[in-house]
Amino acid sequence: MPDPIASPPTGKAPRKPSQAVVIVHGMGEQRPMDTLRGFVQAVWSHDPARAPFYAHVADPADPAGAKINRSWITPDSRTNSYELRRITTPYDVDGRRTDFYELYWADITQGTTRGRLAAWVTNLLWRKPTDIPRDARKLYLVTLLAVIVVLCAALALATSVWQQYISLAAGLLVTILASFIIWAVDRFGLPYFGDVAAYVRAEAATVEKRALIRDRGLRLLKRLMMDDAYDRIVLVSHSLGSMIAYDLLQILWADFRPRELEPIRDKTKLKAIHAIDKATLIADGSAWPDRLDDLAGFRRDQWELYRQLRTGDADHPLPWKISDFITLGSPLTHSEFLVTHDLAEFRRGIAERLFSACPPIADTAAGGTVLYPEGRSRSGKPRRAVHHGAVFAATRWTNIFDRSNGWLTGDPISGPMAENFGPGVENIQVELRGYRGRIFTHTLYWSLAATGVEVTAPAGVAPRSHLEVLRDAVDLGRKLE
Repeated sequence: MPDPIASPPTGKAPRKPSQAVVIVHGMGEQRPMDTLRGFVQAVWSHDPARAPFYAHVADPADPAGAKINRSWITPDSRTNSYELRRITTPYDVDGRRTDFYELYWADITQGTTRGRLAAWVTNLLWRKPTDIPRDARKLYLVTLLAVIVVLCAALALATSVWQQYISLAAGLLVTILASFIIWAVDRFGLPYFGDVAAYVRAEAATVEKRALIRDRGLRLLKRLMMDDAYDRIVLVSHSLGSMIAYDLLQILWADFRPRELEPIRDKTKLKAIHAIDKATLIADGSAWPDRLDDLAGFRRDQWELYRQLRTGDADHPLPWKISDFITLGSPLTHSEFLVTHDLAEFRRGIAERLFSACPPIADTAAGGTVLYPEGRSRSGKPRRAVHHGAVFAATRWTNIFDRSNGWLTGDPISGPMAENFGPGVENIQVELRGYRGRIFTHTLYWSLAATGVEVTAPAGVAPRSHLEVLRDAVDLGRKLE
């Protein structure tokens, strides 16, 4: 009888293992499923080349009846929340289904106090000017001016009360100003920057919420990693969600990284690891290159190592399935300012493997390999393991950002990653425009209503739209396969 996989029915692609896309939303009072549905609309529903013709249906939101790709919202127990659902697709043109999940965490950070927010802001402002990176100076100045205005208003009110004289007009003005400040803090400060204050720094007041967020994310990702229905996971994150996703990657890698590798038994895995070794960084971070000579080749090597690790077996029962990490409008570009005190302290964290670089740092200060000896097997064969700071040996990192070119234009929160995390991150700059033009484009990376274009396209290649950039980064079609 003919092999049904080698000879599929005419017009139908062979069925393959599914892939999962997990999106981690950003700061603010997000509604469950809002980010996920908008993202799926951009990446899947409105990409006609992704689905076969029989999966095209009329868009119920378009009176003209334009066609979109079919998808379903399905209950799923992996998220541990009845408020969340999985969005699943039919088989695409490559014979593969994709399931989209949202890691929702906004409910955990509710209840951040004004005092906690004030303490975090004070910590950021209490820096020497030389410790403030250039790309964070505008944000620093805006925050400083806001604090000065609040303090001046408080001083004026206190002085008037102390002198037991305050005119009706002055009292009315101060009351209005104080009410406006309190309203602004409660309406914008706490819902948005309260999330940042509750997560970014590990302090006594934030440890519990950080742990709850990470526990929820780890439960979801571990279930997906151990599910045989999936052979690939794409982790997409926006804004503050990228810091959460980055932490989850490091924690997962420490548990799922390849260990007990033997030269003969694991020859293909070791060969893929040694290909990554060609691009490793010196551990102390003192001589990082500005760029990799062959970034595309390095990313191919990352994909090949992911392919070698994505299937578990008797000797290595924990597969690594996260092939891609995608950051959109990420504050990780300011990590040396938000997470540590300065760049020197952040680089020390890289050297100590508190943070993971891309490419990964070598196990020794002189450079070389990400492997280290791990004793011997019962038969006396030497064993090796990949160190816990080398998550980006097997996971590609794509960072999409819209550089701010003014006080309110563009996305002042985002930026490139090379200085902090290494030249192995593919940084793609886009220029976004919404209905307000270029005013604060931080939430437009997957917007169908926005217009956007790639800023620095390769020579001889037409610039892609912001949606094409996003779709290529998620890579549902797996170009390397």
